[in-house]
Amino acid sequence: MQYRLPQPYYYDSGPVGVVLLHAYTGSANDVHMMGRFLEKQQISVLAPHFTGHATFEPLDILEEGSVQAWWADTTAAIQKLQVAAKKPLFVFGLSLGGLFAMRAIETMPAVIGGGIFSAPVLEGPTDKLEPLFLGYAQRLYQMAEKTAADQAVQLAKIKQQLPQQLQAIADFSALVTADLDQIGDKPVFIGQGGQDQVIDPNGASVLKQRLEAQQTPVDYHWYDNAGHVITVDRAHHQLETDVEAFIKRYEK
Repeated sequence: MQYRLPQPYYYDSGPVGVVLLHAYTGSANDVHMMGRFLEKQQISVLAPHFTGHATFEPLDILEEGSVQAWWADTTAAIQKLQVAAKKPLFVFGLSLGGLFAMRAIETMPAVIGGGIFSAPVLEGPTDKLEPLFLGYAQRLYQMAEKTAADQAVQLAKIKQQLPQQLQAIADFSALVTADLDQIGDKPVFIGQGGQDQVIDPNGASVLKQRLEAQQTPVDYHWYDNAGHVITVDRAHHQLETDVEAFIKRYEK
């Protein structure tokens, strides 16, 4: 069976620009429904792929991808919207993408706000990511009809390399947390599912309190029955509406 790889997208639909960043081991499909929704509201949306992602080889994430490469992907997407004269600019991210969205809000003057969906800003990657990555890899290898022997070889490489990358993500998360005071008065959207089984959902409210303590405007949304990937599960319609309202409130 032939499987089609996900593709990044750009919807040029209006003067306001939004970058949407996907999750670890994910793709632009993670934020495709949101992108389509915002496009219909005459908002331009760019959803890139993080280096190493959206291939049939999970090792690409570890061998081609890195925190440095993903930050370069983030800044390149923002700069593309700047060149296209999109104003104002917002950046949002799901899970891992949320860390890079927050870094952009902290450090890039062109970004006037944005936020996170199920992002472990204060805790960094959890111990659940390693088994989740291995499960993801096994599914891809089975789709590719790799032999058991080939799968074993590839999975052994993943087990050897994954801890180093997860540590690099943890270090980046700590950097984002340390610089939260650099956000200033830029508005931050926080969306969190109450049934999240990948990160501690209570971290979202702790982040809210920390940002509010430094006078950062926060738009906080708790989706009680939603899981980790709130951009595609049962809460996605409400999330899309809430993000649109946030953008409309701060676009002027």
